[in-house]
Amino acid sequence: MDFDMTVYESEAARSRDPADTERFERSYEALAAAGIGIRRVMCASAEDLGDGEAASIVAKQGMDALPICEYQGVDISVGQYPSDQDLADFLDVPDGVLSVDRSKPPAMGNDIQPACACRPVR
Repeated sequence: MDFDMTVYESEAARSRDPADTERFERSYEALAAAGIGIRRVMCASAEDLGDGEAASIVAKQGMDALPICEYQGVDISVGQYPSDQDLADFLDVPDGVLSVDRSKPPAMGNDIQPACACRPVR
C-alpha cells in the first residue's frame, strides 16, 4: 500500500505529551476504519528514519524533534502529531470521520476530487 502520509515517532515522543498521543491514536483508528492509511514508523534511533527531510531534522535537532509528520515527502509537523485539521485537509478525509471537517480543498497531488454540490441538469 502506498501512503501519502508518514509519521515518525518514538516511545519518548509518545510519552512526552500523552494527551496529544491519545488524540492522534483515536484519529489514526478512525482514519483506518474509513480506509485511509497513514504509515507509522517507530524510531529507536536516527537510522530508523532513512533519508529525507525528517532525517535531516533529527540530525540537526536530535530525537527530541519527533514526532515528525511528512505528507508526500514534505514535513508538515515537527515535535507534535499532526492536528485533526491537518489530517482532514491533507488526506481529504470525508466530513464526520474526525473531530473536525475539511477546511480547504484537497492537498496537491491528491487525486481525490471534492464532491460536487451542484444540482442535476434537467
